[in-house]
Amino acid sequence: MKRIQTFVAAAFLALTPAMAQGTWDKAIWPKAEQYNENQASDFHWKPGPSNQPIGVARGIFPGRVVMARLPEAARWPGRWDVNEDQWFLDKYTSTDKCDEMLATTLQRLTGTKNNRKAWVKVFRHHNEEIRGLKKRGYQKGEVVAIKINLNNSSAGKRDNQTDATPQMTLAVVRHLVRDAGVPERDIIIYDVKRQIYAQMLECVWHEFPDVRFVQDGEARSEQPLNPKYGDHHGIEAAQWIEGIEYSVDNDKFNEAKLMARQILDATYIVNLALLKLHSYPYNYMEDGDNGQTAITMSAKNHAGSIRGTHEMHRYFNSTEIKKRGKEHDYNPLVDLEASPNLGRKTILYMLDALYCGRKWRTYPLHFPNAPFYNRTLPYANPDWPASLLLSFDPVALQSVGLDIMYAQSLNNNEPGYYNVPRIMLRDMADDILKAMATPWATPSGTVYRQQGQPIPSLGVFEHWDSPKTMRYSRNLDSKNGKGIEFIYIPMGSAKEQAASAPYQGLDHLDFFYAGESTKHRMYIVRDGRVAWSYYDPEGRGEISDAVLLSDGHILMAHHTESVK
Repeated sequence: MKRIQTFVAAAFLALTPAMAQGTWDKAIWPKAEQYNENQASDFHWKPGPSNQPIGVARGIFPGRVVMARLPEAARWPGRWDVNEDQWFLDKYTSTDKCDEMLATTLQRLTGTKNNRKAWVKVFRHHNEEIRGLKKRGYQKGEVVAIKINLNNSSAGKRDNQTDATPQMTLAVVRHLVRDAGVPERDIIIYDVKRQIYAQMLECVWHEFPDVRFVQDGEARSEQPLNPKYGDHHGIEAAQWIEGIEYSVDNDKFNEAKLMARQILDATYIVNLALLKLHSYPYNYMEDGDNGQTAITMSAKNHAGSIRGTHEMHRYFNSTEIKKRGKEHDYNPLVDLEASPNLGRKTILYMLDALYCGRKWRTYPLHFPNAPFYNRTLPYANPDWPASLLLSFDPVALQSVGLDIMYAQSLNNNEPGYYNVPRIMLRDMADDILKAMATPWATPSGTVYRQQGQPIPSLGVFEHWDSPKTMRYSRNLDSKNGKGIEFIYIPMGSAKEQAASAPYQGLDHLDFFYAGESTKHRMYIVRDGRVAWSYYDPEGRGEISDAVLLSDGHILMAHHTESVK
C-alpha cells in the first residue's frame, strides 16, 4: 500500500477565462493630482513575515474568521456619476442574498446548523467571556446597538460614495428580531458623527418601523417619515455623556471622551464595519484630503461612536508621526476597542464587503485579485467584491481584511490612471493590529490601560502565507496552530462562481492527478510544484479511476485489476 502523507484539495470542475476587459473612458476621469507633494512618500507599507501569530485568539473557535462571497448580492452597473442610479438601491443590492450570506457565515462561525442556535451561542459566548455570566443568553429589555459606518452620509445623500449598505444592515436586524428574539424597539442603529441617509431609514423601517436610529442631531427635513407613525419617530440625537478614557494624554482629550448615552446604556454592540482603506494620496473620482490612517475597518468604525474624533487624528496619521520624529505612536483607537463602555460590549464583528473602497471618501472599487477577480476595466461593470466577513476576534478579522486589501495592490497600475496606482496602503498599516494583539508590547512602546489595569490581548494578529492560498497558522496546523483560522465560502450558482474566478493557469492550484498510461503515474501538485509522485514500473494497465481517500490512502482502478 502506498500512503499519501499530506492532504490536498483534489477536485475542481472548470476554469473560465476572464471576460475581455475594456478601456477607461478618459473623458469622464479628471486628471490624477497628488493631494500633497509629500504625501505619496508615506505609502510604501508591506506586510511582515507570514504565519507568525502574536496575541491571544478569541472566539468559540479561537481565531476563526469566516468569509462568504455571493456575486448575485451586489450587481450595481457602476454608473458612479449618475446620482439617480445608486449602488444602494434594492434593484441592485439584495437583502435576501445578504441574509443568506449572514446565515452561512454565522453558522460556520459558531459551529451550528441553524440561525436560532447560532445566535444563542453568540450571546452566551459573550456573556460568559466578557460578563462572567455562564449559560446566559439574550434577555428581554437588553438593548443591542449596531454600529454602522456612515462616513459619507448626510440626510439628503444622493451620491454613490460608499457607506454602510442598507440591505446588509436590514439582514442583521432580521436576524436579531427573527432568530435572536430581540424586540424591534430594543435595536439601535447608529453613527453619532453623521446623519442617517434616506435609503437606510426606508429599508429598515419598511420591515421594522420600531427600530431606533441615533445620529449627530435631531431629524432633518430631508429624512423620510416613519411609515408607522407618520413623523420622525425613531430618529434620535446623540445625548452626550463622558464614557471613554485613554491610555495616553487622557487629560488632553475633551470631546473624544464623550459618547452617546443611548450607546452607553446598551448592553451589546454589533460592529458592522466596512472593508475599506482610509487613505489614498491622489485625487480623481474622489476629491478632498487623503485621510488620516491606513484602514477603515472595525477599530476605525468606532470613530463614529464618539464626539471628538478630530482630537485623535494626530496620533495615528503617519505623516504627522514622522514630523514629530517618531517611527510609531500611541493609537487611541486601541482604547476605544478596549473600552468597557464600547468595544468590550461587542458580541460580533462584521465586515460588509459588498462594495469596497480605497479611501474614506470613495466610490466602490473593483478588486482584481484573490478572492474576487473582478473586472476593473471598464469601471461601469457589475463585478464587485460582494462578500461578508465575520469573527468574534476583531484583530483576526482586520488582519484578514488587511491581507485582502494588500493583495489588491499587487497589480494596480492600469491604463487611464495616469501612471499612478489604483490602491495604496499607508505606512504603519498594521501598527494598530499589533497593539491590539499585545497591548503590553506595542510598536510605539505604549502600555495600554483601562480603569487602571493593563489591557489584555484583544485578539490574534498574523499575515497569511500568500494571496493564492490564503492560509493562516490554524489552516496549516489545525491542532497546534495558535493564530487565525480562515474559512472562505464561495456561494451562488456554479456559473457565478466560475465567472468570478477567471483562468490564471495552474500554478495557483493544488490538485491530485492520475494520468492514463500503460505505465501509470500519479502526482500531487501544490503551489505549482510536484509534492508527491508515484510510478508503477510493472505497467498493469491504464488507470480507469483514482480517488484520494479521507484516511490519506489512494484507491485506484486499473484497466486489468484494482490495487490499494
